[in-house]
Amino acid sequence: MGTSDTDEPRYIRIQRILETQIVEGKLPAGSQLPGERALARQFGVSQMTVNRAIQELVRKGRLYRRSGAGTFVTDAVQPVRVHGVVLVVPYAEHPQADTYLREPFRAVRNVAQARGLTLQVVQADVSEYTEVAQHHSHGALLFVAPSLDAHDVLTNLWRDGTRFVVMGASWQSDLFPCVDSDNFGGARRAVEYLLSLGHRRIAYLNGWEGSTNCADRLRGYQHAMQRWEAPMRPEWIVQAGSDSHLSVEARQQLTDLLIRSEHVTAIFIAGYYLALETLTLLRSLGLRVPEDVSIIAFDDPSSAAHLNPPLSTVRQPLYEMGQRAMELLFEVLTSTEPNALCQTIYLPTELVIRESCMRVG
Repeated sequence: MGTSDTDEPRYIRIQRILETQIVEGKLPAGSQLPGERALARQFGVSQMTVNRAIQELVRKGRLYRRSGAGTFVTDAVQPVRVHGVVLVVPYAEHPQADTYLREPFRAVRNVAQARGLTLQVVQADVSEYTEVAQHHSHGALLFVAPSLDAHDVLTNLWRDGTRFVVMGASWQSDLFPCVDSDNFGGARRAVEYLLSLGHRRIAYLNGWEGSTNCADRLRGYQHAMQRWEAPMRPEWIVQAGSDSHLSVEARQQLTDLLIRSEHVTAIFIAGYYLALETLTLLRSLGLRVPEDVSIIAFDDPSSAAHLNPPLSTVRQPLYEMGQRAMELLFEVLTSTEPNALCQTIYLPTELVIRESCMRVG
């Protein structure tokens, strides 16, 4: 039995009418729709019905929303015209000075300059993301290393029509576009390298627990240990509480693991600064690297090769991450189907073998 017009949900009817007006040019590309209240009066339906119809047309790429400005008809050439790139970074050091952010920032700056766009750095935490998006509605937004709890805020921003890309973080979902390193795969390879050297008592020193990268590295550690059927003890996972230094509790836990009779023989470390802290702790305990303890860490600044001993690392493609994030950002801004670009691009990491690891047994 066919469906009559009276059986058709009202929001679908409004959606169909608006889409027909777009196709026929009555709502030309780039034009702004009347407000939802005015459309509700025009069509004799509730504002909620209009809102749902518009949400569907945004999802299909027919319309896009600009935070703080309104709803517009998609322009197939350039639906969102931007005046510059807005790099939204956590409250921390400026990206030019930060070991992790320096290279992706350089790539973003170079691409922006090549396109003749300004580059603005805005420091913000998750609670300020919506305000930032509204304030910079004419900017191309690039969220850098947002925390785990940013997922819902970013999802809502995307569904409301804000177009952006996340760089240096990712979730197990494809609700908005992300570019990230393969933190899971890099961690797994690092731990498997230690396992291949005969290590079985391997500790993992984690960074900030609010980081998606650290969560993925923890999963990589656990996956490798399970795959090799190596023992895993809860106390072998040490939460540093930070990406830059060991908390008092983490220092004590790590010390206990290193001085007991069946001490850990290797440590996989979530970040470079934590590796430096660990080296200092090992020296204070009179332990040698790699003769007594092997260590391998994420991130590979140039200084890693000049430590004593030179540090084995997992190298991230940080400059490429910035380039790919910018490429994806401009695809999102010019696409008539931006939702088709909701994916995470994982860039491969590289295992760099130096002298901080050795075979046991």
